[in-house]
Amino acid sequence: MAAQGTLPPECAELIEELAGLFRDSEGIFGCDDMFDYMARRVHAVQRATNPVLRRFWDAAGGSEPGAWHEIPPVPVAAFRDVPIASGPAEVVFRTSGTTGGAARRGEHHVASVDLYRTAARPNYRRHLFGEDGAAARTPSAAASTVALVSLIPHPAAAPDSSLSAMAGFIAREPEVAHATWAFHPRRGVDAAAFERAARAASHPVLLLTTAFALVQLLDALGDAALPLPRGSRLMETGGFKGRVAAVNRAALYRRVGDVLAVPESHIINEYGMTEMLSQAYDGAAGHAGPAPSRVHRFPPWVRTRALDPLDLAPLPHGDVGLLAHFDLANAASVCHLLTEDLGAVTEDGGVRLAGRAPGSDLRGCSLTAESFLRATRGRGPG
Repeated sequence: MAAQGTLPPECAELIEELAGLFRDSEGIFGCDDMFDYMARRVHAVQRATNPVLRRFWDAAGGSEPGAWHEIPPVPVAAFRDVPIASGPAEVVFRTSGTTGGAARRGEHHVASVDLYRTAARPNYRRHLFGEDGAAARTPSAAASTVALVSLIPHPAAAPDSSLSAMAGFIAREPEVAHATWAFHPRRGVDAAAFERAARAASHPVLLLTTAFALVQLLDALGDAALPLPRGSRLMETGGFKGRVAAVNRAALYRRVGDVLAVPESHIINEYGMTEMLSQAYDGAAGHAGPAPSRVHRFPPWVRTRALDPLDLAPLPHGDVGLLAHFDLANAASVCHLLTEDLGAVTEDGGVRLAGRAPGSDLRGCSLTAESFLRATRGRGPG
């Protein structure tokens, strides 16, 4: 539910400016100087309007950063401890939590759903619909009509899910002839609804799913082949942390090919998180290479570094460490995030994921989280 009140004027103006840049001039962020300029502007606005971040950054030294990477990142665990926002939220997205539901869920207070859609759209259109660059702003005559089937809950069924919200954005794209929602947050995959949609499809199917929902679907279908129309493609994303054992992606993709006749080249992995409004994809549908060799790509308004888990020192290209993302789309929440994901950054800015960091490898992240709590706990706004 939307919060009452209005955003500080400088934050509202920054969101409007960024939305325009994301829609019309995304290429400008390929210039490091422009990215750095906008990153420091986002930092300045957040420092002025977000008291939680201001206290954290003051405790971390408080000096004016000379470059975006000098802005201390906030550990994602902090989203479980205190709201971190520059003003009222239009929607609050919550992390999926853990088995048993005992742990507090992280909350991302999002000031502008329109900015979220504007940040997400170019990348999902590029990687799922085959459009590139500025062409993503308008329907392409070459883009094919698809029938969308979602194993991600409908936004109305999961209003606090950022992934469901993005599935809703995709469902409204002009190439989507119709959408079938075949997953319920409590009941899980509706295999019968999927099968009806698959058999009735007269267009290629765009299947949106988490990895674990996809396993549930394939288990329900058994060994019987249910080939989707030629040109069908699939977006799979990580799934719910802690729900079931890890999925072997190579084996999963083979099963998809055997049962649904969707080749590996048409199966795209999406990497994102509740705490970020931008996402990364590891290929374009129809042109993706073998999964083990793929690299994830964020839109150009995101920069990623791999940091040493012990002391958070930056690592050279190719070395695996904790991933830290600077996302300009997080203009009204937290611009610089320290994740608990392991990965390496390529020389051209791609990301090779290496899984989740075990607790024993999170010393630097834990120390930063402790510093964040010391700086922010028990303090009123100001």
